[in-house]
Amino acid sequence: MDAELQSASPTELDPTLDVELVLWLKGHYRLILYRLLARGLLLCGCLRSALTYLKQALRMYPGDRELTSIHFAVLRAGAKLEGKSLSMDSPPNDWPDSGFVRREQYAWNGYEPDRINMLHELNTLMRNASDKLEVRAVDLPALSGGPDEVSTQLGVFAKTDIAPSEEILNETSLLTANNKLLDALCDACSADLPDLKSKEGEAVSSCPECEVVFCSQFCYNEAMESYHPALCDKDIEAIAKDVPPAQAADSLYSLLLLRSLAMAETQGVHPLQLHEVKYIWGDFTPIPHIEGKPIYTDPNDPSSCTVALALPFSFEHNVRLPFHMLEKMDIDIFANHQYDVWVFNTLYAKFRGTASARLSGLGGRAVRGPEVSAVHPMWCLANHSCDPNVSWEWGGSIKFWTRKERAQWRGKDGRRVVKSKAGIRKGEEVVNHYCDIDLPVKERREWARGALGGDCMCERCVYEVAQEEGSR
Repeated sequence: MDAELQSASPTELDPTLDVELVLWLKGHYRLILYRLLARGLLLCGCLRSALTYLKQALRMYPGDRELTSIHFAVLRAGAKLEGKSLSMDSPPNDWPDSGFVRREQYAWNGYEPDRINMLHELNTLMRNASDKLEVRAVDLPALSGGPDEVSTQLGVFAKTDIAPSEEILNETSLLTANNKLLDALCDACSADLPDLKSKEGEAVSSCPECEVVFCSQFCYNEAMESYHPALCDKDIEAIAKDVPPAQAADSLYSLLLLRSLAMAETQGVHPLQLHEVKYIWGDFTPIPHIEGKPIYTDPNDPSSCTVALALPFSFEHNVRLPFHMLEKMDIDIFANHQYDVWVFNTLYAKFRGTASARLSGLGGRAVRGPEVSAVHPMWCLANHSCDPNVSWEWGGSIKFWTRKERAQWRGKDGRRVVKSKAGIRKGEEVVNHYCDIDLPVKERREWARGALGGDCMCERCVYEVAQEEGSR
């Protein structure tokens, strides 16, 4: 068989040889793959998925010592979470099925640009959204490193003095998502559709092939050039839609991934080369220098793969669902190497630090969690602060206004004080916010950790933590 494979061209291979090849691969690699998958899911904290595949594997390989060892490790991890003793009984359904992985710029990722040396290109893009702002390099605290480490990143700065309540940015994006199966939203920009009986409703357009609706002819044209041909009539409408509130955020990130894959396929580029995501920094964790064999299980070793886990991960959203999307789009997941798990993880790392979202609960409906999300490449270059000098609103396009009033800082004994003036001076950095700034510092840091990749180290957080520690 090996001789036949070496001498024959792909078109000459006997179909029966394909069957033999599949059987040979199963016999040689299936056990290895089950071991790697189960151990990887355990290390990521996806205990339910790990147990599911372990049960499948142990039915086929009941005497395999490594699988048995991993099985016991999963049971121990679950028992530890519940504070119970180890049991071979079936675990409860509330065991976690999602965890965290490292936010890495993979060694083979050659698509991350030298952003610091591309300020001219970035400012060209910024001029399309604002004539009052510019992009500069700025030193920020390295949230995944030591307390004194800094990371040179990008920031947005004022080119002139800006008064309170002044609009300073207006940016549109087609990298949008909504997790409602049937709702009156533009498929392209996610703006609310106008009443069809109104004058604005005359501009509403739809795809003649699949009847997807757009708020204007402009959005229709942009969608056809940008992403829609890869999704048209592909039976993807129900993917990640109408999910329970606890899954709303994950569904939006998955749908942003779907839109990115469709944009890449339609435009004929690698997903990481899309201008909507190309310049976004994913808060990647520095990869340590590893001598010899990597350490997988000792969390105290700096070369451990369990160190600095900051990117949420689940087998469903990071592996199975993306491949399901690609198959629905008629893309061969084995022949197209630009669609791989490391690409999905890199895109998720970028989305989780930058995507904006709108909450539901309007019009008398119960709050069900975020339902609409988008990535705006210029808007997201503004760094986070818990004392932001701008507010934002998104509905079709995203807009920045300078805040009328700045946040109140909590001092000792809960006293509040405003330490910053409204308005932005020329040369001052524009700072946005990724969490509810009215929360106490501990809760703010918890909410923003997923987006920032670590605890927020803005002046307000540092001040309020010091005040709390000083009052104990």
